[in-house]
Amino acid sequence: MPAPPSPVRRRTQADRSTATRTKIIQATVTLLQTQGYAATTIQRIAKAAGVSLGALQHHYPAKAQIMAMVLRHYALKRTRLYRPAMRHKSQPEQRVDAMLSAMWTLVTEGPDFIATVEIELARRSDPELAAATEPVLARIDQFMTWWLSGRQHGKPEQKFVMLRLLNSTFLRGVAIEIARGTPLSELKEAYEIWCGFSRAELLEIVKDTA
Repeated sequence: MPAPPSPVRRRTQADRSTATRTKIIQATVTLLQTQGYAATTIQRIAKAAGVSLGALQHHYPAKAQIMAMVLRHYALKRTRLYRPAMRHKSQPEQRVDAMLSAMWTLVTEGPDFIATVEIELARRSDPELAAATEPVLARIDQFMTWWLSGRQHGKPEQKFVMLRLLNSTFLRGVAIEIARGTPLSELKEAYEIWCGFSRAELLEIVKDTA
């Protein structure tokens, strides 16, 4: 006799809440990319996500909280990409190449990166947004510096911090150029030149701090 069908698992309230939050985050990212920060209102987010305004505000009472969650979502995506890319990369040049390659993928594939740039630009005139997103951004910067330096604990040398800042600045610029319509083939050439600069600088830093 054929085995009886497995019972269908009913969705729990936790499942429904997770699904709602996911829809809200995805809708926010799309609106940020296509409409910009100012036009990404909570009303438009709710409509794009297909949820009621009340349901959205149940999960995220303020717009700043949604934006902080978008940054956390991006940080987790970045970590999932970085960890396998950086695994077993013991040499400095391997680390910087792997990190820049992973960052290029994040910047050029999907709307997430330009959405984070929109949020970061809006922080300068929105104190509530700045306060809500500061811990997430600080954590992202900390992890990137650790990956560059090859250290998972302690305070890295300031030169590693500066190199992380330069790499982040370059890739934010790439995101803006993509938004402006610059061909990806041209940006790829510029990226490869930058990789050479970044690799050479990292090797100098490692030599100076050895």
